[in-house]
Amino acid sequence: MNILILGATGFIGNSVFHKLVSIHNITLASRQRLESYGNWKFVDFSKENDWEYVLKDIDLVINAIGIIEGDFERIQTKTPLSLFSTCVKKHIKIINISAIGAEKDVPPTEFLKSKKIVDDFLLKQEQTIVIYPGIVIGQNGKSTQFFTELAHLPIIPVLKCSLPSIHIEQLTTLLQDTVENFNNYPKQVFALSEPESLEDLLSAIKGHKGLFIPISNFLLTFLFRIFPKISIGIFNREMLKMIQTISTHDYKPMFEKTSSKINPNDLKAGTTFLDLFALLTVIYVWVWSGISSLISWEQSYSLMKEIGANYNTSVIFILLGSFVDIVLGFATFSKKYRSFILVFQLLFVGIYTLILSFLAPRYWIHPFGVLSKNIPLIVITLYMLKK
Repeated sequence: MNILILGATGFIGNSVFHKLVSIHNITLASRQRLESYGNWKFVDFSKENDWEYVLKDIDLVINAIGIIEGDFERIQTKTPLSLFSTCVKKHIKIINISAIGAEKDVPPTEFLKSKKIVDDFLLKQEQTIVIYPGIVIGQNGKSTQFFTELAHLPIIPVLKCSLPSIHIEQLTTLLQDTVENFNNYPKQVFALSEPESLEDLLSAIKGHKGLFIPISNFLLTFLFRIFPKISIGIFNREMLKMIQTISTHDYKPMFEKTSSKINPNDLKAGTTFLDLFALLTVIYVWVWSGISSLISWEQSYSLMKEIGANYNTSVIFILLGSFVDIVLGFATFSKKYRSFILVFQLLFVGIYTLILSFLAPRYWIHPFGVLSKNIPLIVITLYMLKK
């Protein structure tokens, strides 16, 4: 069978590709080629695509494209609808990988709402199957990397809940069987493992029972109400809504517990908490630098005097420098402009370091590291720029 897989460079799509490539003639469609595989066509879900060309000689389309954040309307609604409309006209079979909760009358998150529009369209067509997996656990998955990092904390903060989950091996086995026995499957397939607590899942990822501390649902809801855009890895307000509104007991499980398939040695932890600490460190250094320059006015003035500035110039530069430091610190919270802010910080600290190196070089050997501390600050800023 000639199968087109969309999203094969992602976690789920790549796993589906490796499951089917030895059995069927697979064409990949994505923005980037999969290394060492030649049967590929360029597709960008954020732009218009030539579906007639992409779908030439294709018998079945598997869509595994999904985003955690970004333009849901374009990536998960408009472009898939355009693709699937062409598939329907050409009588091409469709398997769409959606997400548990998207089948509800009113899905709890924007992510699921964007999925539902496409799913509802497909459910009215012939030769279409929509698969609703829970949170997919497996090697290289972003969710799994976050859970692995969380599981290896000395004390693990955890919600008392049961996550709708499925292991990637279970999901790809289901996909393979769906492809082979397409006409024997219903239009809606809810792909879930047996319910288990988040504590049990994290303990399986850790390799032994962890030490857990319960986190209040109310506290997290209150936190996201005050800071609606805050996120820690994959955990944000959208995921909390999903956990609060989707019960694993509403679905009949298809597989044994997800934890039964987990091998802790195969899992790699993400860098969510390292990235968070790096971010907070940079923000702290800049904000406190600005505040301390004002608090320690005499020392700030002495430094300006040492490099040759008069009183009026010193006052202007101390006030201006403090203001810029504080603004640059808080501005680092912005995801949209963070790269620009970090580059500006590097430029600012570089100029500051060069000026003092020429006019007051003794600060390189100052016991409190007035200048030498700039080196780790530059390194951590460069680390954040690469994320």
